[in-house]
Amino acid sequence: MTRPIKVALLVDEYFGGAKTAFGGYGFLARHIVAKHLPNDEFEVEVLLKKTGAKLRYAPKCYMVDGIPVYHLASTPWDWNNRRFLRKKNYDVYLSIELTNRSFEIMAIEPDTSKPLLLWVQDPRPKADWEEIDTVELFAEDSYYHQPTYDFVHQAHQNGRVQFVTQAHFLTPKAKELYRLPADTPIPFLPNPIEIDRDFDVEQYPKKNQVIFLGRIESVKRGWLFCEIAKAMPELEFIVLGKSGRDQEANQKIMAPYYEIENLTFAGHVEGERKQQFLRDAKVLVNTSIHEALPVSFLEALEVGTLLVSCQNPDNLTERFGHYTGVVLGDGFDKVPLFVEGIRKLIDKEAERQVLAIEARQYILDTHSIEAFQRDMRAALKGIVKR
Repeated sequence: MTRPIKVALLVDEYFGGAKTAFGGYGFLARHIVAKHLPNDEFEVEVLLKKTGAKLRYAPKCYMVDGIPVYHLASTPWDWNNRRFLRKKNYDVYLSIELTNRSFEIMAIEPDTSKPLLLWVQDPRPKADWEEIDTVELFAEDSYYHQPTYDFVHQAHQNGRVQFVTQAHFLTPKAKELYRLPADTPIPFLPNPIEIDRDFDVEQYPKKNQVIFLGRIESVKRGWLFCEIAKAMPELEFIVLGKSGRDQEANQKIMAPYYEIENLTFAGHVEGERKQQFLRDAKVLVNTSIHEALPVSFLEALEVGTLLVSCQNPDNLTERFGHYTGVVLGDGFDKVPLFVEGIRKLIDKEAERQVLAIEARQYILDTHSIEAFQRDMRAALKGIVKR
């Protein structure tokens, strides 16, 4: 029998697994790729580059949900990492975007012909960072890293890298960031979500609740959600998420909002508890200065929760909710635009219900686990050389 294809999944975090942080890439890696990609034909292992002050002299394995997750050695001991990669002899690398730490792993792979499938998730050319830099209340640290983008450019020229993308509007950004030819094929391979087939979007009794789902960080501008809650005391607002980096600075900004009576801070939520919040709410508000296509949008639409946002990835906000238009800077002066969008959806109940049904159907048609398994396995098989 032919042995399974060995896939090395590159990501910076693993949604709490192996002592890592919580974030969108980590959620996708742990709860989608590692959970649903493996079968008799595919094995998946996760590779994380060592960060932080504490040195690691050799790769260390954590078993998370039955999947091997490796923290590689610190940079001074990359010879140990090279020996590890040579012994593992992965058939293909799958990267959720390509961060500078994941690039460092690819750069030390002894076999420079090993293929990489780069799943375009959130490419950020300089113009995107210029928009992010308009936030003054709490600046977001830039992780723009030209050596990573140069590596992808050269590897693509050498035939080592191929691409798929989770959203159509990201394709031109990826081509700009990686300096790809205009005719470079980047097929659409949307992020999937786990769908509750028994959920009845037409009969479920939603509440007059508005939710925020995401990390409490500068780029998310959670303070705007709190200002919206202050302006709409007749509705219940719930923040789902907590600070990761820069907790003290984020806490200082958010603390004045803790006393708002119609605003609840639920903290980090997962599993059935998160699903309950998503099902109950009528509206998900996203106030970020920058987004790709967040998984939270897909999770909301799957249960008929509509969108109000200043981001409009692949026109989904405009199609299934209310798009405020671009909101730069700290955004305080644009709070009325969000208030208007929420009122427009909640005050027109019949129209909201129609949109909710259409939103769920879109998710069923486009973002299923089954479609992901079929398309991702085919894409990986297409570039494996053995």
